[in-house]
Parts: sequence; structure tokens; C-alpha cells
Amino acid sequence: MENSFCDVCNSNHDEDQGFHNSTKGHRFNFMLYQFHHYRKALVRNRHGIEIDVHPKQVNGYRYNYTEEEKRGKHTLKITPADLCAHNNKLEFVCVIKNKRRDSNVILTSAMLLHPIKLFSLTDTQGILKDNYARLKAGTSYTIIVTFNINKIVIGSYRNAISFNFQTIGEKEDTFTIARNIIVSVEEIICEPEAPTKSPFTSNEWHGIQRTVPPTKTQRNMCRYPIPPHLFPILRVGLNEMGLTPQMYNDLIKLKNQLRPGYVTMNNYNIFWHTMLWMEEISLILMLKRYNMENVHMTVIGGERLELEVPGLAEKRPSLVVGDLVDIRVHADHVVYQGVINAINDKTIHIDYVSLELVEFIGNNPTIELDVRFVMGRLPLERMHQGVDSVVRFNLVPSLFPAGKINKTTRSQLRTIRDSEFVNESVTRNQEQRTAVVNILNGTSGSFPYIVFGPPGTGKTVTIVEAILQLKKRTGNKILVCAPANAACDMLTEKLMPYCTQEELIRIMSQSVDKKSLNPQILEYSNWLDGKFFNPTSKEIGAYRIVVTTLILIGRYSGNYNPDVVFIDEAAQACEPEASCALGMLSKGKQVVLAGDPKQLGPISGSKVADGYGLGKSLLERLMDLELYSSLDANYITMLKQNFRSHSEILIIPNKLFYNNMLQPMALQSENDPLAEILVFEKIAGLYNKKKRIVHQGHAIEFCSVISEECRQGKSPSYFNTKEMQMVLKYVQALTNYSFNDPEHTVLPEQIGVVTPYIRQMYKIRDMLRTNNFEGVDVGTTESFQGREKRVIIISTVRAKHNLLAYDRKYNLGFVRNEKRFNVAITRAMSKLIVIGCPHVLGTDSKWLSYINLCEDFYSFRGAPYARRTEDIKDDIISRFSHLHLLDSQHNH
Repeated sequence: MENSFCDVCNSNHDEDQGFHNSTKGHRFNFMLYQFHHYRKALVRNRHGIEIDVHPKQVNGYRYNYTEEEKRGKHTLKITPADLCAHNNKLEFVCVIKNKRRDSNVILTSAMLLHPIKLFSLTDTQGILKDNYARLKAGTSYTIIVTFNINKIVIGSYRNAISFNFQTIGEKEDTFTIARNIIVSVEEIICEPEAPTKSPFTSNEWHGIQRTVPPTKTQRNMCRYPIPPHLFPILRVGLNEMGLTPQMYNDLIKLKNQLRPGYVTMNNYNIFWHTMLWMEEISLILMLKRYNMENVHMTVIGGERLELEVPGLAEKRPSLVVGDLVDIRVHADHVVYQGVINAINDKTIHIDYVSLELVEFIGNNPTIELDVRFVMGRLPLERMHQGVDSVVRFNLVPSLFPAGKINKTTRSQLRTIRDSEFVNESVTRNQEQRTAVVNILNGTSGSFPYIVFGPPGTGKTVTIVEAILQLKKRTGNKILVCAPANAACDMLTEKLMPYCTQEELIRIMSQSVDKKSLNPQILEYSNWLDGKFFNPTSKEIGAYRIVVTTLILIGRYSGNYNPDVVFIDEAAQACEPEASCALGMLSKGKQVVLAGDPKQLGPISGSKVADGYGLGKSLLERLMDLELYSSLDANYITMLKQNFRSHSEILIIPNKLFYNNMLQPMALQSENDPLAEILVFEKIAGLYNKKKRIVHQGHAIEFCSVISEECRQGKSPSYFNTKEMQMVLKYVQALTNYSFNDPEHTVLPEQIGVVTPYIRQMYKIRDMLRTNNFEGVDVGTTESFQGREKRVIIISTVRAKHNLLAYDRKYNLGFVRNEKRFNVAITRAMSKLIVIGCPHVLGTDSKWLSYINLCEDFYSFRGAPYARRTEDIKDDIISRFSHLHLLDSQHNH
């Protein structure tokens, strides 16, 4: 039976639809769905009954209290200090008024719709307990709802109350009126951010009569343009809808060429060209959405323009250095082109613009300008070129291993004595040693050798050792590549102590910001006379080891021929990007791929191309094959000894992603006294000192913060103010804690804050800077891949304070992504702290496993986790049975 998807339950099921609809889980979700569907009618005063809700005044305290009558929401915002002054207790007075002139109404019941223990309901007159209350015309009845929290934790706490009535007379009606009470505990009372007008439009530019190109020629090659006859069908994602007969014929022909729908030896060339063209169209259309109108620019240094771009930090638009920018005076007919030279947090710098326009803007700083971004095609061109090179040099069969090598054809195997290893630690690590020896001996033959390096297992140490052994024992020329500059820089730093400047070169592009580089790397690079120059193929061919990015090496296609290619962080590169380096080889030469397919992979802008496999790395594709999945050491070595993390931090990723094969070897982390401290209990102001009980800590903690994420305007990036405030409290507690040995003091530089949303990242960064914690490293999950910190705090952002939401309403977005989850929780050495909403995170099995482990360790702290057990579901179903939705439907 095929899987069916239930929209209400937000899940797939393999049951008969009728059977699924009869299950308790579906009935429970459908009941909540109906409650939300009719909520606008449910909260409305009607039939002459009005319900007034207000907080009970205590000692003249003025509450930050708001009512949203149309939504039936009553929100009280209060700081932890003020809540403490109220003895952790707040009361809401619910006054039910019968406004009818001459008839009575019966209040049959009043109840909280969720059994969470933070809220309780008191019937002040005691009539409803065993009976019902008759409200005479013009009278009222009072119900008290009490919020009482034992330990004050920042967050939002919410419950719904239903008041159920019956009219008396010839026509007896039953109806329900509902109210929502929200208590928001905030360190600083924050008001919603005012949305700002976006300068982005998707308007076409018409009537262009002249285009002034950049003053410096750009290498914006176009050897692989999108075929005009394929553009319409690629633009719609190979969809058959709305095509002319000729387009339909072209589509059928292309689909036949792409069979069976994933890359093979037979379709390799046309498959990757097609995917790259779809990716290009996606990027073009995406950039078009960010055409800007009526903006201003600033002249810097007499010839550079600076433009503020809202959403830049969120990669909307997603710009890279080298992209072109079209600029015109608003609605003018002349377009001036420039080149993006730098991308900052909020602005871009544009170079090589005609001085005519620069001087005009300098003299007229308030002039309104239009801007559109033009994608630089160089990276895509290099990938197309790499794919062609792999085909031309007959390397495709090597990327589709069909069997094992006949071992009798191998030459005499080389051995390495303990004293001959450059890094002594490799001699004590069997997996690292095996990988180095097998790479030296080329045991995988013409097939790639894979170094599968889970987090903290010394992948970089292993491949550096292998490179240096090849350099020492062979005459091979070695090309070392990675997708990003940071990985290339790290490899260069590791290689420099063992290489002369005549043996090793780190090739960088002219757009690299040298300010962020280790000055010693420049001595081994193509830096000369204050700038980066482009070495020739002949010049780089003179070096034993060349280190550069995958895209940049494509510049030397067909002119530089190394004997061995290493690709580090290979799981982060799409296959056409990897082909930029592979295309340098002649048939039979050696390839080594290092990385972890269980961590973040390549990102594709086209959902269709991603579905076909553009978002899957060559390394991951190979590891799905039997030859590699068998972990035959002749072709692949899995590194198993983890030197980074405390054993408790490894429990979840080891179980979920690495078949419990990782071995904790981080003695420093294991012996760190920080791992034995429950940091939550060190946060000032959360506990009454007289009643305080000190608990044994563990290396992992979960802090439950019930809140609701926010978005500003149309921004797709979420932020969560209450989680930000908890991050600050944790940083303060960590850095203020006094250890017996001052050497164990936690420094801001030892703390990393990871969050999946860029908007949250910038807000946390600003908040920490304001509180003098500039040293704390704050970044997205992607920016922390490959890095480590003594302490990692994860702010997960996504949250719902509504415990009565049905399952479809709990949306994790890309927080659910298992690779992002794996990266985030494997950065910590001694202490991992997750801050999040358990009601939302608990809908995902991976996050739930982390929450469960923290509960087992008694390191789950914060707001209570109201699990949806079968008993809780039964209780809520019972409470909802008193609601009268039919009346609501008639009055909707």
C-alpha cells in the first residue's frame, strides 16, 4: 500500500485512509483543527453574554497588558524580577456578564482546555463544581485563572479557557465563548519591530538605449549558454503544463536523455549540463526579484560605490563577489555596470563603475537610483568545463565503480615505519594509519579513495599526513582542493611547516580579503607587490603541492596535469564542482575524497535540480554504492576515534548517524570540570537560594523556552527574542562561574553560539556586543561546520507557545534537516546547551532523542514540557467534548 499524507497530522501513513481517520491521533488533531477553524467565532461575545478578562491588581502594580478583542487574546508581559515580586503568581479575573434585558442564561461549565499545571481555574462562588450557575439578566459571575510558576524561566505561557452556556426560552441554544491568556516573561519588555518598506521590486527595465560596461574587463565567459530552445522547459522545471507542441517534443527528447532520472555513466555529460542550466535559471529568476528602485548610494574613496542591501545577511539576495550590478538614474535609459568587490553585513561595495556616474552620484548624493543584480557566470562556466573535461579524458568510468580491483595487478606495497610518520599521533590511530598507507599505495586503483571523517576524528590530520608521505616517497605532483577558502587556508597552514615556498603554493583569487588571512600564508601564495597575481599553468606546474578552491583551479583546465587530486570537505561540493579538479587528471591518476556525507552538503537554488541530485555530493553518491558502503579499507577508511567531544555529547550523533562506531578519545574534554556543572542552576535570579538544591551536571543540557518566533516584514528569516535573552543569561553564568582552579575559567572566546537563522545570529551578536561579550563567536550552522568550541549554545528559534496547536501547525522548517542537526550538536568539546521549545522540537525524532537523554541525565531545565501522552490526549479530548462548535459554525 502506498504511503498517504495526512495534512492535519502533518505526516505520512501507510494505513487505509478510513482507518487512519479513525485513529485517536487523527481524531485528536482533527478536533484541534476544528477548534482553530472556528476560533474567530468562538472568541466573540454573543447572545447577550460578554466576558471581560483583566489581571488582578497587586499593590498598585501597572501591568504591561494588552487585549486583542477580535482574537480573544489577553497578553500580560512581565519581567522575571517583577514576577518574583509577585511571588511567582499572577491572577486573571474573568467576569461573565449577562447583558440581556429580561432573560436568564445558564453557565454550564468553565474550564481550561489544556491540563498544564502552570494554570489553574477557581470558581469564586463554588456553584459550578457540582452544578451550573444561572445568570439573571443584568448580573455577572466571576472566575479566577491563576498562573503559578515554581522557577521563573523566560518564555511565553499560554492556555485557553472555554465558557459554555445554554439559553433559556422557547429556543434553547448551547454555545461556547473562549478566551486565550498569555503570560510573557521577558527580561526586557520588547515591542514588535515595525516593518520597513522594502526597496525590492521585480519590475522589468524597459527602454534601455545604452549600456556602459565596467571599466575593468570581467571574465564572464559564455561558452556554455543556456540553449534557447531549452530555456522555456527548463524554466518551468521540466513540467509539461503550458508547452507548445514543439516545446513538448523538446521536453520528451531531453527527458529521454536524462533517463533514468539520476546521473549514470551514459548520461553524465548532458545530465550535469542540464542541471547546471536549471540552477542558472533559478538564480537569475531569484536575483530578478531583488531589483531595487529609488535607492541611494555613497561614494567611497573617490571611485567605489557603497549600496545598502536589506536582507543581505540572510542571503536574500544571494550575492557573491564578482557578480555584476546594473545601475541607472531612476527610470533613465542609460545603464552603468559595476562589479561587486566586497560583501559586508548590510552593504556591498561596487567597483569599476564609469567615473562619469561616480562623479554624478558624488555631486548629487540624494539622487534616486535603480539597481539590478546580474549573476556572475564564472563558477557555473567552470563547472560546465569540468564536466566536459571529465568526459573528454575518459574519467567517467572511474566515478561509477562496478567491482573490486584485481589485487594481483598491484605493485609491491610500500610500508611506513612509526618513525617515518610526520605526525606521531597517526601511529597510534589504526584508522588514520590505514588510510595514509592505502593512499600511498593507491589501493583503490582508478577509483576514488574516500577518507570518511565524522566530526572531530582528525580528517585534516589524516590527509595532510598522506600528502606529505606522497611528497616524500614519490615524485607526484599533488593538487589539493576544497570548496571554500577557509578549508584551503587550514590545509595550507598544516602543510607549511614541512614545505618550502618552492614546493607549496596557495593560489587565491583577487577577491580574497587578505585582512582575514594568516600573514604566513601570504608568503606561500600568489601574493606579490601588494596584490594577488594570476600564475601561469607552467608556473604552478613547478610546485609539488598546489592548494586552491575547486572553482579557481578550473582556470587551468587542460594546461595543468597533477598526478594526485585531494578534495577536502568533498561532501560540501556538488559533483560538477568536484569535476573542476577531477578534470585536471588524465586517466588512471589518483583521487582522494575526504569528508562526511552525514554533515551539511552542497546547496542548490533549484528545487528541481536538487531533486535530480545536484544537491548531492560525489562523495555521498559513491558511499551509497556497495563498494564503499561495505567499508572495504582498500577503497574507504572510516575514522572512528573522536578527539573533540565529551563522551556524553557523542551519544546522540553516534547512535543516529555513525552506527555507534565513534570512540570518545577527548581526554581534555572528558576531564573538564565544566562538564559536571549544571549551568542553568548557576543563572542568577532563577532560584530561591534558601530552597536551592545543587544537582550534578552533565556535558549536555536542554533549556526549555516556550515562546513564539517572529519575522520582520516579508523576511523569511526567523528570530526569537526570549531565546536570545536566555543565551545572554547562559553566557553570563558561564563566564562568571568560579572554578577551584582559575585555569578552568570559561572565556568568551571559548563559547560558540549556533543558530539556524541568520536574523537570529545578528540579533544575538548585537546583544552580546552590547553586554561586552564581543569574544563570543556567533554564527549559523553552516559557518560552524568544521569548527569546534569548548562550549556550544544552540538557539533553535522555532517555537509555538500554543499547546493546543494541531500537528500541522508545528513547523520546524530547516531545523528538521538531519545534516544541520548533526553539525550543530557535534561542535562542542565539553558542554553542549540547547535552548528551544520542546513542544515543537519534540515533533522531530532526532531532537526528541536529545531531549529524552537530557531528561535521563536530569539536565532538562526551564519551562515544563507538556508531553502529549495518551493520558493527556484523553484529558484534552474530554475537555473539548464540552465545546459547542455547531453554534460557532452557524455564527461564523
